Amino acid sequence: MLTIFIRVILIYILLIGTMRIMGKRQIGELQLSELVTTILLSELASQPITDSQIPFAFALIPICVLLSLEVVISFAVTKIPFLKPIFDGTPSILVSHGVINKSEIEKVRISIEELLSAIRIEGIGDIEDVDYAILEHNGQLSVIPKKQAAPPSASEMNIKVSESGIAHALVVDSHISDFDLNLIGRDREWLNKRLKKHKAELSEVYLFCVNDEGKEYLVKK
Repeated sequence: MLTIFIRVILIYILLIGTMRIMGKRQIGELQLSELVTTILLSELASQPITDSQIPFAFALIPICVLLSLEVVISFAVTKIPFLKPIFDGTPSILVSHGVINKSEIEKVRISIEELLSAIRIEGIGDIEDVDYAILEHNGQLSVIPKKQAAPPSASEMNIKVSESGIAHALVVDSHISDFDLNLIGRDREWLNKRLKKHKAELSEVYLFCVNDEGKEYLVKK
């Protein structure tokens, strides 16, 4: 029992490290080679856990080989152009300027119903309002509406707007994020002064955010 417990911990740490090295993609964004590697990793990792007779090295060595192969392929694809379509595939243009590309739809085996559903999800009711619908290498569908069907931007309406950036969570549940403080070029002394202005002690703060414009948002416990 103790052996299995130790194996689970070691394989868990090994897989976490492997996936971290592979990158931060979500499952839906994995390239074909990454998806295959992920499936193989799960299979290789499960065997030594379920069967204590299998040596731990039987999982360690194949996982390391797969990781090395994935890193080498990822690097090669970025440096050798002809390898990219082999391992990553190429995008498929399903709709161009409101016209459906029937041959491409048949080639990628997507039904018209699926295409129309994906377009509706993007808030476009008519296929003629689609400038481009592109099936990307990771299987996601990018839908770009025509200008006449897209909501007007602030620049098109001659409205001047300022960029507020993102909200940086400086304090979460009374814990200070030095990483976010560094991002906005501030320190703990500045943070303490801002909390005093809000009449809040650090122990009372559930969430304190500041965006790139300096707008502050504080929630007490």
